[in-house]
Amino acid sequence: MINFQRRIFYILILYINTAFAWDFAVTTPSKIVFYDEHWQEVTSSAHQFEHIGAITFDEAEEKVYFTDEVQNNGSIFSLMIPKDYEDPHLIEKMLQRTKNEAVRSLAYDPFDRNLYWSDMLNKKIFVVSVDANAFTTPKVFLDFSHENTQPDGIAIDFCRRTLFWTNSNFTNSCIERIGLNGSERKVIVRGEMYAPHGIVVDQLTDRIYYVVDQQGIHFSVESANLDGSDRQVILKGLNNEPFSLAVTKDAIFWTDHTNRAIWGHAKFINETEGGANMILKYQDRPRGIVARIHYLTNSLNDEHCHKVVATIKNRILSIAPPTNSTLDMGAYVLRKKYCLNGGEFVAKTTSCICKIGFKGTRCEINECFNHCVHGTCVISSLGLPTCECPRSHFGPRCQWYKCASHCMNDGHCIIEDSGEPSCECKENYGGAHCEYNSTEICALYCKILKLEPDTNVPYGCHDICEELVQHSENGAETYAIPKFEHLEMCQQVDPWTSTVIVVFVCGVVASLGLMLLIVQGLRRFYKPARPRIKKTFVVRKQASPSTDTPLTNRPVATEQCEITIENCCNMNICDTVSLSSRKIEP
Repeated sequence: MINFQRRIFYILILYINTAFAWDFAVTTPSKIVFYDEHWQEVTSSAHQFEHIGAITFDEAEEKVYFTDEVQNNGSIFSLMIPKDYEDPHLIEKMLQRTKNEAVRSLAYDPFDRNLYWSDMLNKKIFVVSVDANAFTTPKVFLDFSHENTQPDGIAIDFCRRTLFWTNSNFTNSCIERIGLNGSERKVIVRGEMYAPHGIVVDQLTDRIYYVVDQQGIHFSVESANLDGSDRQVILKGLNNEPFSLAVTKDAIFWTDHTNRAIWGHAKFINETEGGANMILKYQDRPRGIVARIHYLTNSLNDEHCHKVVATIKNRILSIAPPTNSTLDMGAYVLRKKYCLNGGEFVAKTTSCICKIGFKGTRCEINECFNHCVHGTCVISSLGLPTCECPRSHFGPRCQWYKCASHCMNDGHCIIEDSGEPSCECKENYGGAHCEYNSTEICALYCKILKLEPDTNVPYGCHDICEELVQHSENGAETYAIPKFEHLEMCQQVDPWTSTVIVVFVCGVVASLGLMLLIVQGLRRFYKPARPRIKKTFVVRKQASPSTDTPLTNRPVATEQCEITIENCCNMNICDTVSLSSRKIEP
């Protein structure tokens, strides 16, 4: 009986300690609000602050880091997520405040357990270990004080050991990256952006996502590969001042200062996707936003992340909580059996690391459960449940039947081997969807034939028109029975036959043309040369027009000239009527 009571007590403790499971966290000036995956508020914290700003999240150790702009004691703080018997609002100072600083964005590296932040006032990016005390002087990771750079949003690719940041100086706006070892700094995105702000690295798609406050009232949500290539504009809009953003498996969420709201949009570009959806609206401006990405589950098998994620996972699983009593030991043993479906229990955070395809506080939810209406559910390489549909269904969840409403007039729908639907129509119906009623069509033709006897009637209407004349009311007065000469007997030309005819005709024409060219070439090659005709004319200077002509009086050598004409038929001299000296001068 005592053992049973202890077991019930352990289970109650376990459920109490996991009551604050959350998926999103948003900072407002006076608090941090936590939401579940459906954006229902779970709890809130840090109510003693008045100007909370940036936020980041250590998912491995369930700790949130945030900034406050006016707190006298410090500028960066940590909040431990509730566990065991500790205060659910356990807040510690991470960094002592200095006189001149303006922390804009935070980023956490779970591998080296370092915290990075951008300081817009000093134009620097700092770094400090989360294990250091609050009075440790942070290191300057990057100094932009002598550059035309305004560091704004920052993000870390902990798998490839790279830091990204946005430069919101509109005269030199861009996105840059650098190795966490301080090498290989490079501008990766530039142009067509006015003031880029928040940025995040998505390990599932190996892309960066960022928001841009464009000129005037315009804004955009964009994406690019980690090297800046394949830049894509996911959304353009108006009257929205995006500040920071977060991504999940299939969606993007960002904070908006203009409307004091959280907005959401599909992560992947989709032509059917409409504009952004307003998720929540606040009285105060929301600032920072973070989301659980479950990288310990989803990135474990990634080729670029496997080593880093495996190291982080082994580190947190190896930490066992102190057991000061038999009660603590019993609770710890029971908790190790708490995670379902192969999930692994993390003693330090009293949470579960689920196997891929499962989620929930205890890994109790199979993501494929009831996901596909028809077909088979599989987990994609991005960790998303997807459906492999049978030939007869389609849609994201195989929810649509291809034959649904495909055939009209009681036609029978069948799925062809190609996967396309087709219709077998009832008698007197035709068309791809059995949409044509041959009786109605023939009746119309027979009516016209009654008024215009020369009308051509489609073949097959004879029997229908005859039946209408004989059995319908006033049939003989309304309809006419087509005779043989009225019926259109022409059938559709066989496309194969028509193609052969076209090819044959083209071949004959081409052959005749080729033969003509060959004959013309041979004629020109073997045609004899035309004779060259030469004629010589002798003309005397000052000839007597009455007695002297070029044929009767030969001139003296000193008073004559000779003209030789070749091919005189082409020379206009032959056409001259008179060859007198008045016409031709030497």
